[in-house]
Amino acid sequence: METALERPFCLTIAELSPCHRVGYDVCMPHRFIAVAAWACIAVLAYATLAHVGFVYSIYFTLAPFLKQVDMRTYAHFEHVIAFAVFGAIFAFAYPKRIIFACCVVFLSAVILEYLQTLTSDRHGTLIDAFEKIVGGALGIFAAHVVLWSTQTRRRFPN
Repeated sequence: METALERPFCLTIAELSPCHRVGYDVCMPHRFIAVAAWACIAVLAYATLAHVGFVYSIYFTLAPFLKQVDMRTYAHFEHVIAFAVFGAIFAFAYPKRIIFACCVVFLSAVILEYLQTLTSDRHGTLIDAFEKIVGGALGIFAAHVVLWSTQTRRRFPN
């Protein structure tokens, strides 16, 4: 019988399960969520850096359903909601890498706002970056609450 001191410190790749390499069991739903998380950055980048007419067209399409809310209020909610969804998707894609998910979400918010200042018809502000960071944090927190509650139910069934 082997003791802990007799085992080699390093394991070979063959001895590792797929769970050890990436922090979660690799299966199709996790791969899909990871691809969706990275695609979400591309969608957010396009929406953030596109011509301002794109944003107004979305607003005028949604305004009748939102009781004709003014554009500024719409923009504030849009920032928070979009990055909350983005943060939640990233937290579900990388459930055991919270620091990585936070870094990606928060840095993408700041970088996209900075890049928005480089476009001719858009303006990035610290308020917008803060709204996006708060939305991303809320999404990551909500996803981890869901993950925690589902794991707790599995451990302590009724």
